[in-house]
Amino acid sequence: MRRTYKKEDFEIFQLKQLEERMEAIRERIQPIFQEFGDTYSRIVEEKTGYKTHFHIAQHRRRTTNPPESTWSAIGGDSRGYKKYPHIQMGINEEHIFIFVSIIDQPLLEKDMGKSLLENKENWIKLKDNFVISGDHTKSNVESLTEESGTRLIERMITVKKGEILIGRIIPNNSPLLDDQSTQQAFLFETISQLIPLYKQLLDLYEQHNLIDK
Repeated sequence: MRRTYKKEDFEIFQLKQLEERMEAIRERIQPIFQEFGDTYSRIVEEKTGYKTHFHIAQHRRRTTNPPESTWSAIGGDSRGYKKYPHIQMGINEEHIFIFVSIIDQPLLEKDMGKSLLENKENWIKLKDNFVISGDHTKSNVESLTEESGTRLIERMITVKKGEILIGRIIPNNSPLLDDQSTQQAFLFETISQLIPLYKQLLDLYEQHNLIDK
């Protein structure tokens, strides 16, 4: 089974019909997602002390338009992940992404935002090539700095549809797509650096008895 992405994987987003794109996602992308879950769910569980669940987006509600991105998630419970913070890996036409994600108005959204502003150490210390986004439906990201992080976290607290996604991307022309071992090392390093931030968010859920250890 393939363990890494290739440049040709981005070609699936040139397929115009829903079913042909979904067939390509199931055949070429979801096996990579499954290996991501098999490998990193255990690591995240060991490092955070919290039980993990793994999910792969199936896009079942779509009837005509093919998905512009597809993703998987470590987090949540057996029924889903969006009401919890989660570690997300996915792909769109422009890049592969690995994020700690707070999206779709989850439980404790404002509490998480306040925690991130009052205790910045777990995202301030991330390396220069980390990025941040305030909208999971768009592919554009910006460099993660104290200014950009503070601005978007404050927006998440005050704007109903505000979101936060922090992590790293692999652009569709990256040399990482030509080297399996380097790509795997990049993914491991990214997840390792994101885990303290993810644990900070999960600790809030434990304080409110909303998560199992």
